Amino acid sequence: MKTMRGKASLLAAVFLLSCAFSLLANDRPHEGKITSLDPDQRTMVVQGEEGDQWVLYWEEATKLKGDLTVAELKQGDSVHFDYVERAGKKYLTELRRTHKAKD
Repeated sequence: MKTMRGKASLLAAVFLLSCAFSLLANDRPHEGKITSLDPDQRTMVVQGEEGDQWVLYWEEATKLKGDLTVAELKQGDSVHFDYVERAGKKYLTELRRTHKAKD
């Protein structure tokens, strides 16, 4: 009987840990390279290492780290970012350039 309880407790702990790791992975900031920029639409497309892509919108409230301006961003720059989703669109809350594209 004690063995069954021990196994059940272990399975429950493993399940809870896997759920916690899954939630942490979804809340983690994202990284990738800018593949396109459209200043008129205030959008950029960023592609991650695993091929995932995000169409991101920036607005006045977007925090640019390290004295960066949107005008300084270029295709090929590596960025680290956070976003919120509203009305089916992803709005940047924070953006930091981690590596400048070669000219």
